Amino acid sequence: MLHRRTGPPGWSACLDEEVSPVRYRLMIVDPDRGICENIPYLLDWSQYGVSGILTANSYEEAISRAVDFQPHIALVELELGDRQGYELVRHLRETGLETVFCTMGDKEDFQWVQQSMRAGARDYLLKPLDTSELRSFLERAVVRELGGSLPERPAVQTGLDPVLHTEYGKLSRITNKIILIVKSNYRRGLSLTGIAEMLNMSSKYIGRVFLQDTGMKFSAYLTAYRMIQARRLIENSQEKISVVASMVGYSQLNNFYVHFKNYFRISPGALRDYGGSHLDELTGGLEIEDAGALSEEAEGLK
Repeated sequence: MLHRRTGPPGWSACLDEEVSPVRYRLMIVDPDRGICENIPYLLDWSQYGVSGILTANSYEEAISRAVDFQPHIALVELELGDRQGYELVRHLRETGLETVFCTMGDKEDFQWVQQSMRAGARDYLLKPLDTSELRSFLERAVVRELGGSLPERPAVQTGLDPVLHTEYGKLSRITNKIILIVKSNYRRGLSLTGIAEMLNMSSKYIGRVFLQDTGMKFSAYLTAYRMIQARRLIENSQEKISVVASMVGYSQLNNFYVHFKNYFRISPGALRDYGGSHLDELTGGLEIEDAGALSEEAEGLK
């Protein structure tokens, strides 16, 4: 479970120190601050022995922080302004860092991937990040490169979607792509039309596929996913509610309050005061159909 703690600039998250006896440090390098903030919430990093995460948004910042932080694992965006990610990988390796590097980007460019491998990267991940591919890289990094071991995965790691409670393997390829985009971009303004453009498909078509596949409208799924992330942030951080709202994609605080209270039947402030166990006693959240109605109703508040 992630815990927000006070730290130096660029500090993203620190994990519960009682989860694993192994301690690995992860560094994320990406000019996009939203991506740096989002990646720590994609996985339960403690399962891989990661106890600290540090972010950097430029080539120069990464060099200055890596020396002190000494990361065991690093995720590096290939496009770093006027510099390339593989240049950073090469430079840091030349300084003597024994970091396991993985480059990432939104282009399937073989030459860039080849340059990364030559510089010393062990893998390349395509954005938006597929959590299953990210897990595979981490497993290889921890076991093969760092000589560590991994605990047996609990039930929550079998591939169940947190909103649908359905295994990803039972969903269509298009629906899985939509869900991956939501996970990587829910903090921003996100629409089915925008996703359709990313996939080069008709919004009506992918909307129909998503509804048939999940029984939910896309807007309902997005609302539910944001509420789940908001609850986790409220329970595990001391961020102001207004900051939490912004972090899960809400520009209007009133809309966030309406969605949250209707979804969980408790206000964000009350959740922080009483804790998640109290919320679970009250309700497990609305049914999927209610979440959809809530999402449509809230459109009129924007």
